[in-house]
Amino acid sequence: MLKNYMTIALRTLIRNRNTSLINIAGLATGLASCILIFIYVRIELSYDRFHPEPEKRFRVLTIDRALGITSNFVGITLPALGPAMAAEIPEVTQTVRINGGGRGLIKYEDKSLYSEDVKFVEPAFLDFFGFEWKRGEKGEALTRPYTGVVSESLAKKVFGDKDPIGQSIELNSNTQVEITGILADPPENTHLNYELLVSLYPSAQDSNIIRTLQSWQQISMITYVALNDPASEEKVESAMEEIIRKNDVGENFSVILQPLEEVHLYSSDVLFDGYNQNKTDAGYVFALLVVAIFIILIAAFNFMNLSTARSSVRAKEVGMRKVLGAFRRQLIIQFLSESVVLCLIALLLGVGLAALIMEISDLPFRADPVGYLWKDKFLLAGMLGGTVLLGIVAGTYPAFMLSGFEPVKVLKGKFLNTLSGIWLRRILVIVQFTASIVMITGTMVVYRQLEMIKNRDKGFDPAQIITLNIGNPGIRGKFEALETELTQNPRIRGLACSSSMPGRGFGRTGIRPEGVAEEDIWIVSVMGMNEDYIPLMGMEMAAGRNFSPEHSTDSTQATIINEALAKALGWGEDAVGKAINFGPTRTTVVGVVKDFHFASMRHQIEPMIMYYQPGVLNVLSVKMDAAEINGTLDHVREAWEKVNPGYPFEYVFFDEDFAQQFRSEETFARLIVFFTWLAIFISCLGLLGLSAFSAEQRTREIGIRKVLGASVVQVVGLLSREFAILVGIAAVIAVPLAWIAMNTWLESFAYRISIGWVVFVLSGFLALSIALLTNAWHAVRTAAANPSDALRYE
Repeated sequence: MLKNYMTIALRTLIRNRNTSLINIAGLATGLASCILIFIYVRIELSYDRFHPEPEKRFRVLTIDRALGITSNFVGITLPALGPAMAAEIPEVTQTVRINGGGRGLIKYEDKSLYSEDVKFVEPAFLDFFGFEWKRGEKGEALTRPYTGVVSESLAKKVFGDKDPIGQSIELNSNTQVEITGILADPPENTHLNYELLVSLYPSAQDSNIIRTLQSWQQISMITYVALNDPASEEKVESAMEEIIRKNDVGENFSVILQPLEEVHLYSSDVLFDGYNQNKTDAGYVFALLVVAIFIILIAAFNFMNLSTARSSVRAKEVGMRKVLGAFRRQLIIQFLSESVVLCLIALLLGVGLAALIMEISDLPFRADPVGYLWKDKFLLAGMLGGTVLLGIVAGTYPAFMLSGFEPVKVLKGKFLNTLSGIWLRRILVIVQFTASIVMITGTMVVYRQLEMIKNRDKGFDPAQIITLNIGNPGIRGKFEALETELTQNPRIRGLACSSSMPGRGFGRTGIRPEGVAEEDIWIVSVMGMNEDYIPLMGMEMAAGRNFSPEHSTDSTQATIINEALAKALGWGEDAVGKAINFGPTRTTVVGVVKDFHFASMRHQIEPMIMYYQPGVLNVLSVKMDAAEINGTLDHVREAWEKVNPGYPFEYVFFDEDFAQQFRSEETFARLIVFFTWLAIFISCLGLLGLSAFSAEQRTREIGIRKVLGASVVQVVGLLSREFAILVGIAAVIAVPLAWIAMNTWLESFAYRISIGWVVFVLSGFLALSIALLTNAWHAVRTAAANPSDALRYE
């Protein structure tokens, strides 16, 4: 019996090939979209869930409520807190501290290269996170000062075919590190990347490191803790608060726990989180899930629309089957079988289409759909089960409606489409275009917000600037020679040194401004620079002057503040000449620089201070002419290799580096735009089928109208009017839904666009235009037909 159902289902699909192709194309496109989105979302949701008992592991966050701070959450905390928690809180079973997370220069024999991710960690790191151990004595690794563990890929780069265990490398030209173990490369779905792990344990001579590890006055250490019961989170947070109060930590600081499984998705508002480089926003992930639901509903509604619309074509078939003894139950199973078979065919095509999209597009899909589905049996079973369910749900109404036809009326030719079927099709079209208009509006808002962020005046000019890392002691010692070589090229317009760059994060420090209340605690962002930095970056002074070597006291007694700090302190235009104390050091404000963005534009520009350091700092910025950039870069490379032959030459364009702040938003925007167009395509396929059927059903009516003098334009208008009305109703419903959704999204940005009514008008107009153009081909062809042919139609 089942074989008979399948055979008839396939024959029916082939016989009604036009309708079947439209249905299969729409479903395949919808399922391909869902496959890509589900894989993307599943990878994002899987971050850090492979660690041992991840639900029991937490990251310690610090909340800084000092004046001058607008972004309160930071991903680092008090160095002494971790050991104190392990010793004093019974619910804490393990702690691990991590320092660093940046690039490091590695030298081994005649090789010299940069590792992108060097971390100093406690030995507990290896068991706490459970990354796959490859070689060495795990229990002894990292237990001695100046020992390290390398990833497999870095071991191959540095040591080649040699055994790394027992070998020593030079790190940052000043530290010899003995390799005691090899770890597997970190999986893609972790926020904790690494290439080289170095023991955080200091030697007896490392007095500065020892003081740092025992400090209750710094906020500088990444700390994770494991609890015996995740339900004790609030109790542990209360105990943490008691510990820091007992150790005289400033009242402006408090500490909380963040579940390890949430670090990747729920850290958009966390600063000093540079080691969590791949983080994204949970809102983006769930928004894509909503998009997937919209797309598959649109595809399913297309199927239901076309199936109910074509019901009259199969009415006589149902009548004959009933006359020959078919029961309604058998007819229902038959029609549901057709629906399920069509959906399964669409799924197979959808998997292939998903693989093709990933292959030819530059969208950020990180896994081959075929391979991922085969590997992830849960997702594969979900897709199969969901597709079968979709076939049953989408085919339920047509199955029950078709099987309920009365054979006497049908065989006498008295069957007409039911009013309920007509209204169902209208409702489904409205729902389809409501979803499409919401997605079109969302795409426009996301795109405009991203363009606003990119084109907003940042307070500096990032164009034609490259940055070189010169923090290594060996490089610093030769800086003057490098500077001499670089300035010989007339196309290099300037050089400047700074402690960091906008977008890479600045430090924070406590200050005591003139005139503030004794009980007020002020903490602001801080960076160092030489006198060339402000002009090279194209920054403008709002008041006062820049640093200058002509003022001998600038390096010890002068500061420049930004407008945000001047405003926060109430100094305004009178800021120049005011005093600011850094601990025992008293400085005078010599200038106020106009506000510039140095962190994510999700946050307000925070108050900051610049200090003068005429010597060599960590970053060298090189400003070049726009003409012959490649030739200028060659000169920079030659100068570097001449002065620093033992150090790899690496640079980044500052504008591209700064744009990395918007990586998550750009990824989201690209995905939303792509899937919005797919949703529109699917809606158009359904509309194409419905318009063809509508024109076919009204063939005789149109013939009579033309005989009575109706023009082609009038007939086209007649055939298009219903669809225009339905899209108009969809637009009315979509506007408030889109406004609520996009206004909620925009609230996460400190600097944002106003949505405005124009976006909704454009979205509605675009949807209406697409609907009318889709309907136009059938409408014009039908309207232009010979009326005599139309009158012979029946």
